[in-house]
Amino acid sequence: MQIVRRAPLRRNGLLLAGAALMGAGGVSPVSAQDVDNDDEDKTSVIHDIVVTAERRAMNLQDTPLSIVAVNEEMVEARGIEDLEDLANQTPNLSIAPQRGGSTSTPSFTIRGIGGGGGALGERGVGLYIDGIYMPRTAGSVLKVIDIDRIEVLRGPQGTLFGRNSTGGAVRYFTKQPRLGETEGYAQVTAGNYDRADIVGAINIPIGDTLAVRAQGAYLHQGGWVQRGTEKNGASTDYVGRVQALYEPNDRFSATLGFLYTDSRANGSPIVTEELDLRPGIEPAPGFVGIQGNYGDWLNDAFKSVGQAPIAPYNDPRVVTGDKYRQHDICMLDDFNPDFGEECVQRNTSVYWQADLRMSYELSDDVTLSSTSGLSKLDFNGVIDYQQLGTENRKLDTGSKVFYQELQLNAAPFGGALDVVGGLNYFYEKSDEQGLTITRKGTSVYPNSPNGNADGGLVRRQDADTTQVANSFGAFVSATWHVTDRLNFTGGLRYAYDRKRIESIEYASSDFTPAPGTTSTFVDSSRHWQQVDYRATIDYKITPDILAYATISKAYKAGLYSFSIADNIPGPAQSGDGVPTVPPETVRNYEVGLRMALFNRAFIVNPTVFYMQWGNRQSARRVTCTTGPSCPLGFNLQVVDAGDIDVYGLELDSRLRLSRNFSLDASGSLTGVKLDPVRNGGPFLFPDIPRKQLSLGGTLNVPAEFGEFTVNMNWSYTDDQATLNLDNPDSKYQLPAYSLVNARIRFMPKNVPVVISVFANNLFDKTYATGATRFGGAYFDSFTPTGVGAPPRNMLSVVRGKPRMIGASIRYDF
Repeated sequence: MQIVRRAPLRRNGLLLAGAALMGAGGVSPVSAQDVDNDDEDKTSVIHDIVVTAERRAMNLQDTPLSIVAVNEEMVEARGIEDLEDLANQTPNLSIAPQRGGSTSTPSFTIRGIGGGGGALGERGVGLYIDGIYMPRTAGSVLKVIDIDRIEVLRGPQGTLFGRNSTGGAVRYFTKQPRLGETEGYAQVTAGNYDRADIVGAINIPIGDTLAVRAQGAYLHQGGWVQRGTEKNGASTDYVGRVQALYEPNDRFSATLGFLYTDSRANGSPIVTEELDLRPGIEPAPGFVGIQGNYGDWLNDAFKSVGQAPIAPYNDPRVVTGDKYRQHDICMLDDFNPDFGEECVQRNTSVYWQADLRMSYELSDDVTLSSTSGLSKLDFNGVIDYQQLGTENRKLDTGSKVFYQELQLNAAPFGGALDVVGGLNYFYEKSDEQGLTITRKGTSVYPNSPNGNADGGLVRRQDADTTQVANSFGAFVSATWHVTDRLNFTGGLRYAYDRKRIESIEYASSDFTPAPGTTSTFVDSSRHWQQVDYRATIDYKITPDILAYATISKAYKAGLYSFSIADNIPGPAQSGDGVPTVPPETVRNYEVGLRMALFNRAFIVNPTVFYMQWGNRQSARRVTCTTGPSCPLGFNLQVVDAGDIDVYGLELDSRLRLSRNFSLDASGSLTGVKLDPVRNGGPFLFPDIPRKQLSLGGTLNVPAEFGEFTVNMNWSYTDDQATLNLDNPDSKYQLPAYSLVNARIRFMPKNVPVVISVFANNLFDKTYATGATRFGGAYFDSFTPTGVGAPPRNMLSVVRGKPRMIGASIRYDF
């Protein structure tokens, strides 16, 4: 019996680990590194692809995981320009605005598992940039330029990737320097909506052992939703990266890199689609009218400048009826509701990262590697949460990270085992400054007009929070090649997390500190520890069909979730008095097939999973006594939302019909089972699209003067609930939508130029990527009784991109 050895990360393996491009679970071949098959007709088969999801170089079809990946060519063909675009075409990956509509603080989810936000919340989806973990949600919809690959690992990755990867991991790899080769490119792109991009990269060898690669980009996209004097959705990004590779011999290599991004955007592209104040705000026969809260304050502002009272339903001053125009109401400057510059929104995100990756081959079968990283994020954002021009909510978040990992790869006993083990340490100091200023009227709910005048600007919240997190991990995973067909993989990780928080809240209209003070300071320190595991068995039914079954567990550390209490000194509510949410765990039961059929012309990879999601950390309404510190009758807080089961099917496939024509398809079907009492309602929040589909085709057309490549892809995202509640004034089902992207690329013969024309959202589909329905608590009362019945509400949506067309030209040298 011959043992088939899965290649350890020796020198060749290390090169593959840095440059291999994975196919989307078999969806599409990746061009960087194919395993040679000299005895096969390379014009009619889909070649093997080397991947590194198991932290060693492996054939994709031999990898018992649910993986999606894209390379530069696939990104260009599909019109993927940032991670949100990638999510639209990747079943069971979602990157969407959080409640309140801000696209600057997105929620990442894989198979419905996510979380994160602010200085205290962390994602359940690990995001890595060149191996360095990026913990913050703010500003992390990264632009896609000069990439080597982006990997999406679906399902818990606790054993190998550890920290906060209960849903999975997204790994973003940039192109690396190459020894002995001078090359590069320059590309310019122009399109509608003021699209203008300049991107370039150059690789320079210095002697035989050193190479440097530099990348730079200026990316500008105009907005598409008019509000006042600006079009929201606009963004400008500056990106720079320099990397140096040093490889003095066959056994040692080191890569030092520095990344800098500066992203600037205006407001989110939000449009108010419905304002239902029926039976109205103004007194009418049989109705005494309503005084107080946002609807009446806006009504008083209209009347104060001689305008008509607000209409009971879809007042055209609020609901414009134009799918790409938001109302112009602004009352942050004064009580006059006309637009003012004070309502212009700005978001900036500056991120830099320095990393050092080293690898040393101790012997033919043992390699030691190290990954070190420093990073810093500064995010400054302003949103109008209710989208009524009455609120300035500042969200400033900072993060400083140090990351260190040591990893050992070995293949003992003549390759009968493949072992990977390591230690890692993560440190982060994060901070958040929250300041909310709101314009109010003098009227008080339900029947006190108090002059129906301007109540002035009110400081509703003013708080600073800092958290210091330390995390230690130790892991080992081993694959035993029992026979040439049968393999068993087992892995363990021990994780220890400690968090310390300090928070200070200053006096405001919604907070009263202890008597004789102007603020309240609290602090606390907690720790958690757990063991994650994985057990996988895979069997080669035939040389081209792999079946596998796996059980795995991942954990996300506990977190702080609290509101500082009124009139109580800080020491009395510090320490154990600061409430925490217990750690979240996910146990995954998964089976799958990896099949290369019909002489490798058809690859199809189905995966079935069932996940038990325990102690789910989720934001939901927590009721409180209505008063200055609880004006709405509830606060949104992260709580233990109980246990939820998530189950489903994922399918990735590719069919190569000829040398020049191929089709790809992927999809997912997902369901949930939850306790509506513990969950706070019958819907998952954020929800999972029950169905996601993606279909695509690529046609190469050779000609005497060059080659044309035509790509078209279609994606479908099912409808989703936008809140866990079933309240008629708060619930909303975000409609399903489908998008078509198309691109034609021309490569002239013997000329190092690539010319492309493209259309994303080819058929100009109107759709929304997020939505919020603000219920009666904002317009009448949290309790829908008396004049507050039925509860009023307002629906605002985050408008997706309209048809974006353009052209680019790239020169390679």
